[in-house]
Amino acid sequence: MPANSVDYTATATTPGPAEDTTRQSDPVDPLEWELPAICKDCEKPFKVPYRHFQAGVVFHCPNCRGSYVPTLPMYQRVHDKFETFFARLRQRQEDLLQQGADEAALRALIDRERADFEQSLEQLARELRPAGKMVRRKGWAAMFT
Repeated sequence: MPANSVDYTATATTPGPAEDTTRQSDPVDPLEWELPAICKDCEKPFKVPYRHFQAGVVFHCPNCRGSYVPTLPMYQRVHDKFETFFARLRQRQEDLLQQGADEAALRALIDRERADFEQSLEQLARELRPAGKMVRRKGWAAMFT
């Protein structure tokens, strides 16, 4: 090895087991969520990872391979909805912990709040329209639109 080269493999760190368990045990981690989307071409629902949902990122519908490109206003509405939900959920979680609630009460709160949030995301997916040209239906399907 030349004298002026640097060995980067020696400085690389691997995540320990404590880091892995905290990530898996946190049910309100927004990076693990999937966001519902409705294809602008075939109008069928599909899911995209929230961690990749940004303005200008191209997603493809698994049904028709149509493109789905979030706009900046779409990204802002989704981001605001996620931020307010997780802030409210964490605050309620902390309040329950201060009151001495058990694990079952926390799990029930998370499940209830998560179900309501998923319904609001479904409604938001129907309201939002991504960038891109809408594809006209052809053949028999065009007669019924």
